[in-house]
Amino acid sequence: MTKQSSNLTYLSDYATFDNKQELNHHVSQHEKAHADVLNATMRNVLRFIARYSVKYPGASHLKVSTIAEGCGKSERTIGRVLNRLESLDIIRRVGMIRPKSGGKGASIIVIQPFMSERMTDSEVDEKASASKDERTNSEDEPLRKREKHNYVLESAKAVRNNIPAPIYDTLSPFFNAKDLRRLTGIILRSKRKDQRLEAHREPLEGVLLDVIRRFKERSISNLDGYLYQSCKRLFKRLYWEDLHVAVYGA
Repeated sequence: MTKQSSNLTYLSDYATFDNKQELNHHVSQHEKAHADVLNATMRNVLRFIARYSVKYPGASHLKVSTIAEGCGKSERTIGRVLNRLESLDIIRRVGMIRPKSGGKGASIIVIQPFMSERMTDSEVDEKASASKDERTNSEDEPLRKREKHNYVLESAKAVRNNIPAPIYDTLSPFFNAKDLRRLTGIILRSKRKDQRLEAHREPLEGVLLDVIRRFKERSISNLDGYLYQSCKRLFKRLYWEDLHVAVYGA
């Protein structure tokens, strides 16, 4: 859990969008994608959270009682709705600790990027090709090896075709499908739209493995925030390097 501060600037570490317009767009995409699941109460709660997630786009620090009062529902109902929204990967909650008493405080609520629109046509083609190559290679693997491999990645395989190969191949041994979707959204948001992951596979894998190592060593507490900043620095550096080559040559 993260220690709570009276200064809300810490929410900047959990922001998942660049501005209010992007936040509203992703909320709308979530609603459309889950139209058959979200009832009126769920949509109202999501929109209420979004209204309080504008200053640090995507992140808010709300008590269940505050949401209940704002939406005219019981705290028990709000608790169920938050659980449902989290299970759908629409939001993520980060546990907080009160600075004085040390007890459990209200959770930070982070609205997650909607994944589907983050995949470009070229990335979909890359994933289809990578998936086909893996199926071909797996046919030549010994049965015992394939069984072990499939067991390790069982929970991640469900999202393989929706995640770019450089991200999936690096992160799938460490995270389940739900975490992979969340982390992929963070990585894709950190890059420019015209930057292709395959073109920078090696430096990206290096950054991702470094983040994982630091997280496992517990030298970082906010995985999502650290991952975003690390990838953003990487893609910014790669952009300027590519621009220099384009203008002045290698």
